[in-house]
Amino acid sequence: MVQKNRFYFDYAANTPVDPEIRRFLAEFYETHYGNSAGIHHFARDMREVLDRARVVVAKAIGAGSSEIVFTSSATESNNMILKGLAHKYPDKNHIIISSVEHSSVFEVTQFLKTIGFSVSFIPVDQNGKIDADEIEGLIRPETLLVSVIWVNNELGTIQPLEEIGSICRQAGILFHTDAVQGFAKLPVNVRETNIDLLTASSHKIYGPLGAGMAYIKEGIKLEPLLHGGGHEDGKRSSTVNVPAIAAFAKAVELYQPAAKTEFERIKKFRQKIVQSVLESVPDSRINGDPDGLPHIINLSFKNVDGELLAIYLDRKGIAVSTGSACSTGKIRASRILEACNVSVEWRKGTIRISLGRFTTDEAVDYLIKELVNAVEKVRKIS
Repeated sequence: MVQKNRFYFDYAANTPVDPEIRRFLAEFYETHYGNSAGIHHFARDMREVLDRARVVVAKAIGAGSSEIVFTSSATESNNMILKGLAHKYPDKNHIIISSVEHSSVFEVTQFLKTIGFSVSFIPVDQNGKIDADEIEGLIRPETLLVSVIWVNNELGTIQPLEEIGSICRQAGILFHTDAVQGFAKLPVNVRETNIDLLTASSHKIYGPLGAGMAYIKEGIKLEPLLHGGGHEDGKRSSTVNVPAIAAFAKAVELYQPAAKTEFERIKKFRQKIVQSVLESVPDSRINGDPDGLPHIINLSFKNVDGELLAIYLDRKGIAVSTGSACSTGKIRASRILEACNVSVEWRKGTIRISLGRFTTDEAVDYLIKELVNAVEKVRKIS
C-alpha cells in the first residue's frame, strides 16, 4: 500500500489490512460482542461465526473443520505443536528440522534441547533448498517429527512438501510445516501431501494481526500450551478472538480467487527489480531459488552494511527489511544465509524486499532508482 512519498516493501513481515477487511471488521464490532464459550444468543452468534471461519480455513488446505485450531499467531501455533507433542511423547525425544527454519521453530527446538531432546538439521543447498532424501538418514527409532518450512521467510525458497510427506509417512513419523509465507498464495492439500500438522497466520494475507491457525490431523494428541477454560476443543484455552478470526477467514475468501493473477503480477515486478539491480549495481547478487515465491527478493551487496542501507532507504520513504521481522533488534548476520554457505562479506550487506497486493509500477520504479543510488552512497561509509 502506498502513502504519499512512502512505499512499502515489507509484505513478508506484515501485509496491510485489505480495505474490504477493515470495513468487515468495523461492521462486525458493531453487531457481535459475545464470548463464544457462553450459552446465550450473543455467544451462540459468535460461535456460529467461529464455526464458519473454521470451515473456510480448513477448505483452503483440504482439511476437516474439526482439525483447525485458532490461535493468536503462527508463532504460538508452532510453539503449541512442537512443545505440545514433546510433552505428550517424551520418549520420542528426537526432532528433525531444516537448517533454514523460522525462529519460532528453531528457537523452540533449542528450548527442547534443554529438557532432553536432540535435534538434527537437514542441510540445504546454496539456494536454501533441502534434498528430501537427506531426511531418511537422519531418522532414528526415537524420532518424533520432521518440521520443514514450506516457503522460507527470508529467501522465498519453496520446499518439496510432497516428497517430505511421503518419506515421513513411510517412516511412521509426524510431518509439520510452517506454511506462513505460502498459505493461500500457493495451493496445498494436506491429505494429498501427507502433512500432519500445519501453521499459518492472518496478517500475511491482508487480514488483521492477532489471528493464527494450526491444522492438527485428527487423532494426533498434544499437551496444551495454554491451560484454562478448555476453548478450541481443549487444545488452546483463552477467550477466542472471534473478530480477528472471522476477518482471517474473510481474507482467505478474498485471496484465493485472486491468487493466480496476483502471483503473475508480482512475478513480473520481481523480474524487473532483480534484472535492473543486478545490471546497475556492481558486486550485487540475489539469494534463494530463482523459482521460489516471487513475493520475496533477497539481495546482497559487497562492501555494504545492510542495516545502513535499510535505514537510508527508509529516509527515502522506502520500507524494506534486513531479514525476518521476528528477529527485530538482533543485528547479526542471517542464520539462513549462513546455512546456504553465503560468505560473511555478502551476508552483512543483505536486504529483503517483499511485494504484495498494493505494490504498484510507480513504487517499483522508485525503489529501483533509489536502491541503485543508495548502494553507491552507503558503500562510501560502510
